[in-house]
Amino acid sequence: MSDAFLFPQTLAGLDTISAVCAELLRHVMPLGFSVHAIGAHPHPDLPYPEQFIVANWPEAWNDAYFKRHFGERDPVLRAASMLPGPFTTEDLRKGLSGPLSPEETEVLDFAAALGLPNAFITPVHGANGYRGLACLVGAGPDPAPRERALLHFLLLHAHDRLRALSARQATSAVSLTEREVHVLSMSCRGLSDAEIAHEAGISPRTVRFHFENARHKLGARNRAEALSQAIARHLLPH
Repeated sequence: MSDAFLFPQTLAGLDTISAVCAELLRHVMPLGFSVHAIGAHPHPDLPYPEQFIVANWPEAWNDAYFKRHFGERDPVLRAASMLPGPFTTEDLRKGLSGPLSPEETEVLDFAAALGLPNAFITPVHGANGYRGLACLVGAGPDPAPRERALLHFLLLHAHDRLRALSARQATSAVSLTEREVHVLSMSCRGLSDAEIAHEAGISPRTVRFHFENARHKLGARNRAEALSQAIARHLLPH
């Protein structure tokens, strides 16, 4: 834990989003967290962020989040709008932000079924009314008070560095074709390849071709990351 206090200095010397995320995971994986989701807090009427977001959620979660409209009933987003400080999913299940609805419980249960039952969430409040959210998810256990203080410290600094790097990245030119934008936008709406193909009047193979082209242009490792990058760079229509 001692080198955790050098974390801000270490992050200042890192110039890529992937390097910052790797450094964050180095500190939090021993505490049972392997997934991160860090970015601007989405507006209640727009639960799928259109500003910066950096996440390594498994593809199964990303698919479900869009297709099953989890963003519209995610208890973490509701709680982050109400609570001033960090909280965990265990806190939510115990009613810290009020009773969970069956629909909200379904979101938490789906993550648990993926082997990610525990989350530590830090709301971020910045200048000019900025609101962000930094979340760690994993197998747990639920962190004790000492670990909560450490995670809070790490997430606040990781958020700030990732926000700065994302703003820099957003200014770098990436040009997607009209068809690539269309395919990515329909995927954000939760459509499958077959549904996108039907709506766009192309074959599923062509849909996959456009996805791959966009993924390479964005430097993304998979579709979920390509969608996150396209949203962060404001390449998709609102």
